[in-house]
Amino acid sequence: MNPVAQPSRLRGKLILGGLFFYVLFLLVQMPAAWLLARLPADSPMQLRQASGSPWHGAVRQVTWRVGNDRLELGSLVWAWVPGELLRGRLGLAFELGQAPNKLKGVLLIGRDGQHLKTVQGRLDAAILGFAFRPLSLLQPQGRLTLAIPDLHLGKQRIHGEARVDWREARSALIAAPLGDYHAELRADPDGRRARFTIQTLQGAMAINGAGDYSPGKGGDGKLFLHPPQDERGKRYTPILDLFGRPDANGTWVLNLASH
Repeated sequence: MNPVAQPSRLRGKLILGGLFFYVLFLLVQMPAAWLLARLPADSPMQLRQASGSPWHGAVRQVTWRVGNDRLELGSLVWAWVPGELLRGRLGLAFELGQAPNKLKGVLLIGRDGQHLKTVQGRLDAAILGFAFRPLSLLQPQGRLTLAIPDLHLGKQRIHGEARVDWREARSALIAAPLGDYHAELRADPDGRRARFTIQTLQGAMAINGAGDYSPGKGGDGKLFLHPPQDERGKRYTPILDLFGRPDANGTWVLNLASH
């Protein structure tokens, strides 16, 4: 082996290492507002009044836009989790929303996809109409309680589980309350598919359903809305008629699909 080549290779590695840490230093010092200002103007997520850096910063107001609809999600605070770099991924601990509706957790981004870990907290139930557009017809109100111990979503695989409770559920279209509901997502062991179920915990309006989600293909399922069979059922007609006509059992069926 040429003895002259070894110092040359070592020198090259030191130069590359120095460049890497110099770029990393620049990113750490770069204002978050400078980066966020370069997001597309038509982005569904609008972030305003940013401060700090990409590694430890805050946004005073997060707005989700879909068409002409807007949802204010509150503030966003994040902090870098340095130890995740040793695993080859970027880790950010975050807090979203305003008390008492605040969501906390850790987002991990790597070559194998995105992870959500130890996510828990509350969100305004209006977000249901943005995440699943057919539900926007209900104009949902109330609060969501989320619990995501560990959920990994890659291009071809999904692993983990997530749970969501919709408490004190209401619709802006009627005065009568709907009820309380529980939704759960569980991935198959091989990660090719996840199954979601929705069930009624209590309330006059029964909302139940199930479906599948496959990474890269989207999801399909059905939601069944069943009002009381007595005179109380008429109170829910204004929202049920938005989904067409009931079947022979007096149940309205809503198809859930995302591709």
